[in-house]
Amino acid sequence: MVAASFTYFPAFPVFISKNGVAWTQIGNVISSAEQIDMRGHGASKRLLSPNIRYEASRGEKGRFWCTGFQYDGLGCFLTYSDNIALGWQKPVHIEGSVGFDPSLFFDDDGTAWYCGVREATVNKFYDNQSEIFIQKIDLDKAKVEGQPKVILSSQSKFTGWMDSARIFKFEDYYYLIYSEGGFTLNYGVCVARSKSLDGEWEVRPSNPLLSHRSMGPFAKIQNVGHADMYCDKDGRWWLCVSACRPYGEKSKRSINMDRESFIVPVKWEGGWPYAAYESGHIDNAYSLSGLVVKRADDDADAVIFPVIDDFNESRFGFFWIVNRVWNDNLINLNGHSGILRLYGGRPLQEEENVAMLLRRQTAFCYEACCHICCHFAIDGDCAGIVCYQNERFNLRLQLKLMGKVVALQIIKTVDGQDEVMLEDIVDGGCHELDMVLRIVAEKQVLKFEYGHDERNMNLFKDNVDSTFLSPDKCNGCSGIMVGMFAVAGGDFNQKQFYADYDWFKYENITREFIS
Repeated sequence: MVAASFTYFPAFPVFISKNGVAWTQIGNVISSAEQIDMRGHGASKRLLSPNIRYEASRGEKGRFWCTGFQYDGLGCFLTYSDNIALGWQKPVHIEGSVGFDPSLFFDDDGTAWYCGVREATVNKFYDNQSEIFIQKIDLDKAKVEGQPKVILSSQSKFTGWMDSARIFKFEDYYYLIYSEGGFTLNYGVCVARSKSLDGEWEVRPSNPLLSHRSMGPFAKIQNVGHADMYCDKDGRWWLCVSACRPYGEKSKRSINMDRESFIVPVKWEGGWPYAAYESGHIDNAYSLSGLVVKRADDDADAVIFPVIDDFNESRFGFFWIVNRVWNDNLINLNGHSGILRLYGGRPLQEEENVAMLLRRQTAFCYEACCHICCHFAIDGDCAGIVCYQNERFNLRLQLKLMGKVVALQIIKTVDGQDEVMLEDIVDGGCHELDMVLRIVAEKQVLKFEYGHDERNMNLFKDNVDSTFLSPDKCNGCSGIMVGMFAVAGGDFNQKQFYADYDWFKYENITREFIS
């Protein structure tokens, strides 16, 4: 399974599972700066809609292909790997491709097909009407061939754009899984079928296949769409979808974790698939036979990440990411043994030369904590811990050199502008200072603490509202990331200021499924 990463790098994380229950990240499709250019264009130059497919007939062990889309960059692209544990080839633009959300389909006769979505070109009767089309593709040349054939057009402006079209074959039919309604409460997964790829496609009369749109803003899980289907080794079918879990007070419900992946069972009847067939919506857990079951909250993590990273390894864990560009000159493990060193970089509002290392928020409530030693050089040097949405919206607890004193500050960045929420002098005349910084999140309410010992922390400020970081409120593209940063007060190229992190801890303190 691959997942969208938007502006974060490494990009398109890859997960594997032997049972569909427990998943392990084994790498990233985009893992080096030479593979793709992530710089510039703000949040618009993002990577999305990855689709992974396996071509069994290629080589001795088959080949994995991954397609994706980059706004203001490569457009529709593809890459491949003959061993996904060892990495992927440099992505290339698919010559002749148009539209977005590309995917591949391998037919029984060995032909490869490209499937995409674009603005309608035939039978168009309203603005921004969309259509799904197929076209043969030469994978070795990364080039589509022949004329595209439209197989389905959106029929109502109320359902919005179609997206994430994926084709597969089951028994006597070809099936098309697609979504409509855009990333809104109206989102839903639909299905169509045809006896032949170039024949007439029949839409399932009881569409959508899965959606929470009927529950509107009262749904505990929202924006359900962008799906794919698979059959496991025991012949059971499953639907994997993207959706969001809003949380917080009713008047401040937000989606700080943004899009997450959910898997629901599928049953076939009358030549059509039916998803989440017991309840009609996404439940907390299912048995492998597809029945809804109860599951302990403590057993709710499908992907297990390390709670503490003490930076004793020679390379970074796959879960660590940066925004856009990984700068080895500013972020490295080459200092003292067991130390992450961040040399002061540009302000966090910038897109390049930023010294920041992040990992994803994965539960409603969590604790993020780090031990930092700042080696200040000039006025304005600062480092600390951050809740990061994007370049223009974040919230951070930092130590900053201000003349002859060091201040502890809470900085709220809204629309690119910093606001000092609270400031206090914690040291005078010292250019080397170590401290433990901690953020405790109780859903949308944050608490900031500091101290010289994790077991004896001081409260700096509590009841800090973080709903402004929700992507639906700040035009963000992904969920909240938490991590470490360092900003130089002067020329970052001089590498005068640096912050050493002995460890970083991220731990979920609740595993509620819905709020």
